[in-house]
Amino acid sequence: MVACVSGDAPFPVTTSFGVSQYQLEQGKTYTLYEYEGTAVVTYFWLTGTWNNGAGDSASNMNFTVYVDGATTPTYTFTPNQLIGVGFDDLTAPWGSDVIGRDSSLGGIYSHMRVPFFKSIRYDVALPADAPSSSILFWQIRITENMPIILSGVPLPPQARLVQYNYQNINMSRLEFIDWVNTNNSGAVYMHFFQGESTSPNFMEGCYRAFYGGSTNQSLISTGFEDYYQSAYYFAAGPYRQPGVGATVVNIQTAQTQISGYKIHETDPLWFKSGGFRLVWRNGDTQSAATGQKCMDPNGPVVGNPSSTLVSSATWVYEW
Repeated sequence: MVACVSGDAPFPVTTSFGVSQYQLEQGKTYTLYEYEGTAVVTYFWLTGTWNNGAGDSASNMNFTVYVDGATTPTYTFTPNQLIGVGFDDLTAPWGSDVIGRDSSLGGIYSHMRVPFFKSIRYDVALPADAPSSSILFWQIRITENMPIILSGVPLPPQARLVQYNYQNINMSRLEFIDWVNTNNSGAVYMHFFQGESTSPNFMEGCYRAFYGGSTNQSLISTGFEDYYQSAYYFAAGPYRQPGVGATVVNIQTAQTQISGYKIHETDPLWFKSGGFRLVWRNGDTQSAATGQKCMDPNGPVVGNPSSTLVSSATWVYEW
């Protein structure tokens, strides 16, 4: 810790750490970094290749993070999921001040603030379908005495980052799913979605919020692509904007694949204690009387949605 003048707030101190040409072997888990203290992760970057740059291996490495002495993973993710990309897409370069990818052979980065109070540990392993070995280049930065500010509002010192994680969930037609379900106060920070289905009509499904344990919904979007600030089934194709993106848009009669991200920085989604749920539906219905979507859960079905295989990660600050 850096000494400061009496009465002043403690001055921020940053610690940087990196590994170069770190050898990863198939079937093994490696501890990359451990830090003890109270601080915030401010920077995460990596590149990984196999056969001396013959192919990217960074995108789907399996990271597990243990916060404050946890014995089970606090966060699990692949770097692609961390930046909102699905289906092994390697499009580059693109990015914002929060997430991006600046090389077709990695260059993946995230500036998502991750607070911890006692310790943090990062483990990594190759995915099961990766070549037998790979090299990893990785950097992380940790800053002490730094508040987290979201949408111009400082978060309480006790705020923690919670991950709601779903992997390869086969949702049936018209099924609801809770992306977030908590009784704490907080703010949704980032949502990642990957889904594939034999019908594109899963995109009729609306995002909804429920506050304070109420059964009265607040519509967050009037369809799937609306949440990602697009329209008409992503009619302009894929895009990667600073706060929102549809990173994969592949709409086919036999199989539709969509992945995307939404960062709730300029579009904050705050909630108070007493109950909060962020909900999506696989396809949706409309009111028989008015034709409005997502108002009558038992009304006529819009289109012909089918089962959808989804993976998602929603990052939420809670206290």
